[in-house]
Amino acid sequence: MKAVYVRYQVDPAFADVNAENIRRVMSDLRESGSDGVRYQSFRESDGVTFVHFGMYRDEAALEAFTSRPSFQAFQKALKESKPAKPPAAEWLELVGSSYDVF
Repeated sequence: MKAVYVRYQVDPAFADVNAENIRRVMSDLRESGSDGVRYQSFRESDGVTFVHFGMYRDEAALEAFTSRPSFQAFQKALKESKPAKPPAAEWLELVGSSYDVF
């Protein structure tokens, strides 16, 4: 299993657009029934800081997720918005879970 935590800050004028782009990715994942992906995104109380947490069954699931057109469009728009603090990814090692992840 692979897990990643990503945090970044966007310009206030882009925050709602970013949230909508994230919702498109989530809708796409739900419609596709991606069993090998568990993905959440959160907006902090400042309204401009976003946190993403993704878990992938394996490298193939990660690759399938990152190659999705909806995710690529999200990433492109985020990059073009010139984030106030660019995305910083931290890969995580699962120590334990109260539920079966996959």
